[in-house]
Amino acid sequence: MADYLSHHQKSYDVSLIASSLGQLHEFVTRTKGRIEISRPGSNDRCVLISQEELASLERALEILSDTDNVRDIQVQIAQLAAATGPSPVASV
Repeated sequence: MADYLSHHQKSYDVSLIASSLGQLHEFVTRTKGRIEISRPGSNDRCVLISQEELASLERALEILSDTDNVRDIQVQIAQLAAATGPSPVASV
């Protein structure tokens, strides 16, 4: 996953992107990439992401913050694991 992000994440100084915002918008929406924006004299950063990616992140947080939902997922995973179980190893 980190390798994927390194190909789709770029970092720019804010003073350099103002005139290129349209192109950066196109990059982010087309590739689902991320643009990290910084400015001289500040360690603070912000990130330009697509609305689709933001919605996905918000939905993931919503699911993970709902403890009943997480418990249901855990039960389903346990049931799948029990149903599939380890496959028997053929002896030779």
